Amino acid sequence: VHEQRLAYQKERYGDKATGVLERTLESAGQYAEACKDVAKEMELPVLDLYTLMKEVGDFNKFFYDGLHFNKEGHVKVLDCLLSAIGSNFPALKVTPDPLTGQPNNSGSKCEAIPNSGPYHDEIDHTKYEDAFASMASELGQREAKRQKQDSCEADA
Repeated sequence: VHEQRLAYQKERYGDKATGVLERTLESAGQYAEACKDVAKEMELPVLDLYTLMKEVGDFNKFFYDGLHFNKEGHVKVLDCLLSAIGSNFPALKVTPDPLTGQPNNSGSKCEAIPNSGPYHDEIDHTKYEDAFASMASELGQREAKRQKQDSCEADA
């Protein structure tokens, strides 16, 4: 009996709750294997979270209820995902902000994906239009450069 799942089931199903997990590690493993087979057949990279999390030992430490990630689970997924992106798609690797270590603020960078708007810390609330105008100008210049490159490639 999985206590967290039992509590959820009691809330949802009342007296019919059993505490038995509807989804098992065995079926999750079969699903993971099928995903890896398809990725191999299509010659695509795959992030096998099932195996990576199982290697840690206590698989349940990543979940609230056997299904939904808790904070530790989300951190594990992020770490694995960032590693897989860096290995398989280096241009998409996110360089975290050197001051905060965060991969999702104005100090973080991704070579292949330009920002599409200013970050909150780049906006002066008394002159917010300036931040958006500056970003629009930058995006316009990037688009013009991309179109010129596309034109040159088409001519070649």
